[in-house]
Amino acid sequence: MRVASAAAGTSVPHYPLTVVGLGPAGLAPLLAAAKSGQLEEILSRGIILIDRADEAGPGRIGNYAITSDSSAATFLSCLVDCPVPSLAALVDHPVARTIADLGVGCVPLALAGELMRLVGRAIVDLVEAAPACRVMLGTELLTLRQMPSRNWVATVRHAGRVETFTTRSVLAATGADQRRARLASEAIGGVPLLPRFDHKVIQSEQMLAHGGVVHVAHRLAGISSPRIAIIGGSTSAMASANLLLRSGIPFNDGGVRLLHRTPITVFYPSVQAALEDGYTDFDAQRDVCPVSGFLFRFGGFRFDSRELVRRALKIGGGQGETRLAFQQIATDQAVDTAVQSTLEEADLIISCLGYTPRGLPVLGQDGAPIALGGVSGGTAMVDPECSIIDSQGRSIPGLFGVGLAAGYRPPAHMGGEASFTGQVNGLWLWQNDVGRLIAARMLAHAADTADMIAA
Repeated sequence: MRVASAAAGTSVPHYPLTVVGLGPAGLAPLLAAAKSGQLEEILSRGIILIDRADEAGPGRIGNYAITSDSSAATFLSCLVDCPVPSLAALVDHPVARTIADLGVGCVPLALAGELMRLVGRAIVDLVEAAPACRVMLGTELLTLRQMPSRNWVATVRHAGRVETFTTRSVLAATGADQRRARLASEAIGGVPLLPRFDHKVIQSEQMLAHGGVVHVAHRLAGISSPRIAIIGGSTSAMASANLLLRSGIPFNDGGVRLLHRTPITVFYPSVQAALEDGYTDFDAQRDVCPVSGFLFRFGGFRFDSRELVRRALKIGGGQGETRLAFQQIATDQAVDTAVQSTLEEADLIISCLGYTPRGLPVLGQDGAPIALGGVSGGTAMVDPECSIIDSQGRSIPGLFGVGLAAGYRPPAHMGGEASFTGQVNGLWLWQNDVGRLIAARMLAHAADTADMIAA
């Protein structure tokens, strides 16, 4: 830690690097740096870690009663052969061994949360042991204000006290929320869900949480042949369908209907594997990743969701799942009457329309709030280089973002199918290509700023 001037006549601590949010996304660039050998430079330069929670690592991942859409091997890849001894040693912990036994399968998120808790403790210990660094758990970032020097002044509340420090590069990994107000403005088949269906709409956050199925069963009690409409084509939507169909609730054929805008696609490790499975609904040019050769690498369903789609679409010749039906929402007409009919007839509607990033409370040099992309406008919070952008799409120097709903679209050299138009939230990318990119860019910006100040 060094001391810098935040205003005339005042001196405050200075940390070149800051991470706000210490869940899986916030830790990912540090884990990537550990694997690439950059962590020592980060610790020697000086970093401060901040989170509202009293622990680092799991975030909210353990709150959900579902399995991951990343393999067990992916969760452990940040530890295997890691040159940092305290991280490498975690592969022998019983939690890690249990995950390792799952091989290339998916991981219950409660178990994944336990692993990330171990990883979080190890990262915190490393940072706290470095003299130029600090960890502030149970801490709220109040404001982050630009300085003419291109530094930032951060004001936080910690242990009942307000503290200030300066920093150069800031990573926001603050997570995201499902905001019910969105359901009153976003049209589904031409008409918003609220206020029309307010009495029977829940969001996937509630459905996928521990106790979510019990809540749904209670709401459907006494209905002999319940009908549920799930809105969205995401992993959350398919995970919701999976939980419902395994719940014991007596659904008839088509009792769970998934309404989606974009086509339902399935991941395969190669075109040949897809053809051998009888899956032909793809374009061999636009739907194949040129780097990995994977079919629908980013857009295709994986693991439990993938198997449910295969059964529902009767791919591969196995036993079908007739209780689940798909219905594509028309986008070429003002009102999709078939969709409106489905929503009217449903006993419960589960909205899986995504999340809104929490962002950061960012102020300009004049003290006025800066509206961030994705939070108050636009479709993404970050650009392809992981810089946070404002609501006009302009990158903000020194601010970086990662995590759920950040809206990250990887550049071509990272791979992915040309047809993919969504955002990527994959743990493997966070802990590898994207994590290395963020770590390198934060270090470079801190160095550039330091050189400018020295000059």
